[in-house]
Amino acid sequence: MRKYITFLLVLSVLCSCADKYSINGLSSGYITDGTMAYIRNLDETDNFGAIDSCEIIHGQFHMDGIIDSVMCVTLNMGSDMFPIVLESGIININISNNNVKIDGTPLNDSLYYFLTRRDSLKILFDDLSRQESSMYLDGYSQEEIMKTLTTETQRLERALDKLETNFILANSNNTLGVMWFLRLCYDARDWYGFATTTPQIDEIYSKAPKSFKKNKMIQEYMRQVNGK
Repeated sequence: MRKYITFLLVLSVLCSCADKYSINGLSSGYITDGTMAYIRNLDETDNFGAIDSCEIIHGQFHMDGIIDSVMCVTLNMGSDMFPIVLESGIININISNNNVKIDGTPLNDSLYYFLTRRDSLKILFDDLSRQESSMYLDGYSQEEIMKTLTTETQRLERALDKLETNFILANSNNTLGVMWFLRLCYDARDWYGFATTTPQIDEIYSKAPKSFKKNKMIQEYMRQVNGK
């Protein structure tokens, strides 16, 4: 009996020292009641291996648990998927028809600050077609229009590259930097049809610390690039 009590005490101490997460979610008229919300690893293809799950009731959902390490995961609700960082602390999620806000912990704050700025640039990219139509109606020549749009496109591309590069390097010591760097790598692979790099990827890799380069997934991608 004494050994059993000692075991329980040790277990309680270990649990109290573990990293605990708590997710408080609110879906304002976006997801119907009864829908299941799942937390999944990025590479999971079904809900059977979900890290956590719960039912959405009256537009609210809640999950909590213990994690061994910080990880980038996805919140899946119906056909929609949102990136989040599963880390110690209280993660607040507010989803409406026109907005997704996820904050409350340091890495989630950093991720969604970055995503908000990135989305702002994407909106400017999307607005280029409207700008082109407007210039036609205002009587600009084809040459003038192409020159203006090419200049603006290049400016936005440089701004996006700089934003992503700075974000990855600023988070090169945590899962966010690795996650977004690999996204750039996989986008390059999908575009060219084989594992390769871009000037942006090369710049980031050359400036990143050794700990970043030792990540197994990054090492594996670079081995594919080098044909090993």
